[in-house]
Amino acid sequence: MVQAQEPAAVTQLRRLLGPDVTLGFDRAIATDVAGSAVLNGVVLRQGHETIQIAEARLEGLREDGIARLSLRGIAIAGGGLPLTLGRLDLEGLTVPRPAAGKTIQPGEIRVDVLRLEGWRSAGETPVNIGAISVENYGGGRVGQGHATAVEIGAGMGLADRLTIARIGYAGLDAADLISATTGERAPRWGAGQQSLEIEGVGLSQAGTPVARLSALTLRGEMAADRAHSGTVALRGLEVMPTPPIGEWMQRLGYSGIAAEARLRGAHDVARQRLELAEFGIELRDVGELQLDFLADRVPEGMGLTTAPNARLLSARLRYADLSLFRRWLATEAAREGITEVALAQRLTQESAALMPGPVLADARDAVARFLRGEATVLELLAQPRAPLALSQLTGKPPSNLVGWRDMLGLRLTAR
Repeated sequence: MVQAQEPAAVTQLRRLLGPDVTLGFDRAIATDVAGSAVLNGVVLRQGHETIQIAEARLEGLREDGIARLSLRGIAIAGGGLPLTLGRLDLEGLTVPRPAAGKTIQPGEIRVDVLRLEGWRSAGETPVNIGAISVENYGGGRVGQGHATAVEIGAGMGLADRLTIARIGYAGLDAADLISATTGERAPRWGAGQQSLEIEGVGLSQAGTPVARLSALTLRGEMAADRAHSGTVALRGLEVMPTPPIGEWMQRLGYSGIAAEARLRGAHDVARQRLELAEFGIELRDVGELQLDFLADRVPEGMGLTTAPNARLLSARLRYADLSLFRRWLATEAAREGITEVALAQRLTQESAALMPGPVLADARDAVARFLRGEATVLELLAQPRAPLALSQLTGKPPSNLVGWRDMLGLRLTAR
């Protein structure tokens, strides 16, 4: 029951909540700070939805926000998302009143500090989160945040449970990223360093592990002249023999696949020069794939209208076989009832028929050496005689391999 003489902060809160929300509580005590109060046994109702809060501490409540808000023992029921929270703390919350007919945009809300503990939501997709922390949220503000002990349970095809030990970001304008995603536009990047880290990921189906990931790290840096560089590193990925690749893995004798990946690139906006210095994927005991390239006339935020102007200067694609091809050759030869040598010879003849003529002799020889097991590495280089615009590749592409070789300056080698 509402007390007859409730604190002024509670009366102000009622007005801010609006006529559609009813507020009740067991006890409310005013504090010495203006716009402040402590409430116990709080109940908020709006339509069919009810929010119960064991304790609420308000400090510095004002028309467009609050200096500090601390809630304990939160339970939300009757709406689309049944939810309980152990704790919620807010500092420096600002929510401007929207103009008539307008809605508040993500970037207009500002929060100095947000902390959540003990998130438990039921429904069609159950989600548990140990803790969430966000600092300096708001449009134009560079902040940081993290979430720990994330668990999502739902039918995801390959798995019914996803766990993440930690997700963290730093140096990012989270409000602008949300606005960009919902508004289908490119985010606005400011000068400085940015990072995103995901650690301890696990996928499982009915309690059986499907895949694990030790860490995924993305780091970037933008200079004052808008030149920026970045790296991506994926460590400790393990994939178990489960559908849809389980049958293929078992047929080739893989009890599991472990992977590492890395990417390193830079974009000189002033020179419109884009360099992918390294993109590598290593599948342990399977194979390694590496790609690098250099391009120019690549403006910041390149879109469909400017993409045809981008020019390829050089590129390299490299594959090193660690056992995949030899395993496949042995398996396929056994299935056909022939020797591996006979199968390799047939494949050599078939590949040679696709690359006729003296101009492609080096490429035929490289493929033949790989198929016969005399080489385990294939490397394809592209060195156009002059910078090659993307519009030349898409406008009127060559009709045969010789044409592609001449246009891109291709060279295939094996070792």
